[in-house]
Amino acid sequence: MIDIQTRVLLLEFLNFSSHKKIKVFVVGGTLRDHILRKDISDIDLTGKNIAELATQFAKSLNFNRVSLDKTPGRATTRVILPHGKHFDCTDLQGNKIEEDLSQRDFTINAMGQELSGFLGGGREIIDPLEGQKDIEKKSIRTASSTSLKSDPLRMLRAFRFAATLKFTITEKTLKEISLNKEDIAMTASERVWQELYKFFNANNTAKLTSLMKETGLLLSLLPSLFPNWGKVSTHYNRLEHIISNPDLYFPGKNLNLPEKALLKFAFLLKEIDTNLLENASNKDFGLPKTYEFLRNLKVSNNDIAFICKSIKNFHYFSKSLSSNLNDSSLYYICITCGDKLLPGILLQACTLPFPEKLKNTENKKLIFHAKILDFYLLRYLPALGEKALLNGDDLIKNFNIAPSPVLGDVLQNIQRAQVLGNIKNPAEAKAFATKILQSQKQKLRR
Repeated sequence: MIDIQTRVLLLEFLNFSSHKKIKVFVVGGTLRDHILRKDISDIDLTGKNIAELATQFAKSLNFNRVSLDKTPGRATTRVILPHGKHFDCTDLQGNKIEEDLSQRDFTINAMGQELSGFLGGGREIIDPLEGQKDIEKKSIRTASSTSLKSDPLRMLRAFRFAATLKFTITEKTLKEISLNKEDIAMTASERVWQELYKFFNANNTAKLTSLMKETGLLLSLLPSLFPNWGKVSTHYNRLEHIISNPDLYFPGKNLNLPEKALLKFAFLLKEIDTNLLENASNKDFGLPKTYEFLRNLKVSNNDIAFICKSIKNFHYFSKSLSSNLNDSSLYYICITCGDKLLPGILLQACTLPFPEKLKNTENKKLIFHAKILDFYLLRYLPALGEKALLNGDDLIKNFNIAPSPVLGDVLQNIQRAQVLGNIKNPAEAKAFATKILQSQKQKLRR
């Protein structure tokens, strides 16, 4: 399904190309999604010298354009449309459209239709590899025996398409992936990460992740060996179930769940480092192997921080979770875990032994997770959102304290007392600060 603005601009492009006597074809995911009656966001087009044609078209309408590939014979120009969508125009590979389609990744993407027929509602689809039949069977099948060799990233794309389209990868294609799995190392890290992120961002990827492990592709991508995959698979499946059904595990919490793709990836990386609670102040978050792997994969700094902090919090909860959760210990947990407390909770919760028919009250360990979340969501975060009863400037002015570790220590104690409800107004905060400073002076005298 194409929105009216995109359709109008496609008609403009058709008229422009007809005037230049260039035949344009709709191909790839655009045609696949059209057949599946899915919403179409961006348009994939091909034709002889279409990259140059797209550049001229963009200039004629004063549209922005980007050259995605300048390689002679396979140049690609992206025309950015005013409403945010785009046309990706790639030069025809070969002399005929059939040659072009034979070089594509999977049969479901190896179909073409003339742009005029596409816009006119025609059914004349060029389908030399029977991609329409594979769409009907919901199958992912390579377009040729050399598909994966020509671009190893296609191995990951097979799993991504299977996840997002809810299709099945054929046995023949799985064998090809198994044979070519080590070639993934030749692919640019940025492209690998983009595909991994898209895959893990889909729902219900547990079975496909296990299938990726069986082919050996997962082990070619990650530094973990997963000696007990059965256990890992069970916990991963539970994590996806928690993400999809948070109220079943933590009723009444209205959880705003974090990035599910990053959370799943963190789960698979959580056992790479040992002794990870040491050197926590280091830039690698105390996770040198994990950090180095993510850096080499060209993951963004923000995503690296999310993954590493979530893993650290998982191990913190695994080792330190106690049944003695008073307000002071709950506050300490919140301070220690910071803004990635919730991901850590979810990663740890998915490793607990749950009964087959889950009832929240049947697992006592989950009660402690719920108690932490109650304190974090209902007391800690709201208190942080309030105006501080005393800030650094107030302390400097009222107590003549120079900026120093002492000042920071007093501010932390005031924040703690405010969160715990021990002080409720500036006067109480000032009296509390006086008491702390007097106590510190007495210690110095000793």
